[in-house]
Amino acid sequence: MPEEIKTEVELLKRDMELLSNLAEKFDVAIDKLAAVHQSVDKMLAIHENRLHYQETQSELIHQRISDMKKEMMDEIKDLKANNTKEHNTVVERLAAIEKWRWIVVGASVMFGFIVAQMESLSKIFN
Repeated sequence: MPEEIKTEVELLKRDMELLSNLAEKFDVAIDKLAAVHQSVDKMLAIHENRLHYQETQSELIHQRISDMKKEMMDEIKDLKANNTKEHNTVVERLAAIEKWRWIVVGASVMFGFIVAQMESLSKIFN
């Protein structure tokens, strides 16, 4: 019986060593998992910051596009108003030129008629 006890004690010692080694391996694994956890937390924080930054930039870009659209529409309206004003000025000037042209054509026709009739008038007055 004392040998059986010694054997059992040796078996228990060996089992304890195996459990001790296993516990050490679990401790190392837990430490590694804790390090991975911290690393993942840092990555998540970085990604959240990047997402927030991207959202901010996206909103800023949308705002700038809206502002530029408004500015461009205002500029187009101003250009259209100036174009209409210049068009009306050109139309008025062209109408005045056409009016003078017809006056000159009418005067030329009258002058030509009078010159053509000069011979007839000179015979009547002589």
